[in-house]
Amino acid sequence: MSSTNKRKRDPADELICPITLELPWDPVTAEDGRIYDRISIETHINNHPRGLKSPITNKKMGKKLFPAIQHRNTIEILVENGVIVGDLAAKWEEKAAVEELLNNAEAGDSRAMYSLGKNYAHGHNGFKKDRKLAFQWYKRAHEAGNVYGTALTGVYLLNGWGTPKRERLGFIHVSAAATQGSNNAAYHLGMAFANGYHGLHVDKALAISWLEKAVEDCPYPDLIYERTEQARQKLAELKSS
Repeated sequence: MSSTNKRKRDPADELICPITLELPWDPVTAEDGRIYDRISIETHINNHPRGLKSPITNKKMGKKLFPAIQHRNTIEILVENGVIVGDLAAKWEEKAAVEELLNNAEAGDSRAMYSLGKNYAHGHNGFKKDRKLAFQWYKRAHEAGNVYGTALTGVYLLNGWGTPKRERLGFIHVSAAATQGSNNAAYHLGMAFANGYHGLHVDKALAISWLEKAVEDCPYPDLIYERTEQARQKLAELKSS
């Protein structure tokens, strides 16, 4: 085969994890001399408690793993300088954004705490959907003074999502957030008064008052389009009845 037809080697070819076929975020060197993503090779090891063999050579190997820091640094430099591009680079950058978000949240950034809660709540950005973790991060955001976190802490308490249902405490949080200007909290209060949810008596006047706040401009907007439309429809029903 002529050299002109020979495929050029891509720098990423030697850097990807042979199990995931992605750039390893936490690369480690296994006893077979290959570099893997830590989670993928640990899973392989745990799935083979006896007679462990290399997933590449199929030869016997030990369980020891060694951090491949230089490998990670090389990947980071090549991605930052545009040498590695495409899906491999995009997935690496997504992981970097996740790590930054986690670090910021642990450092006390209430907005990052709230964002983590949303990621766990909806299973976005590579996070596994987990309402319990979502509630924990919303609660931490609330405790750090984040109004969005206060609203969602209240909603989760009202519904028993990721935490035991505590409606009285939920209403305290939702009411506090709505008073501060959260349209999400205002929506939940309005719908609760309109329909008698969570043990409340139906109160048309209060329902209209809170639902109007939910559809107006507010300091802390976090209401998805579908619920905004639901609020408008319920308002129209209440005002016409």
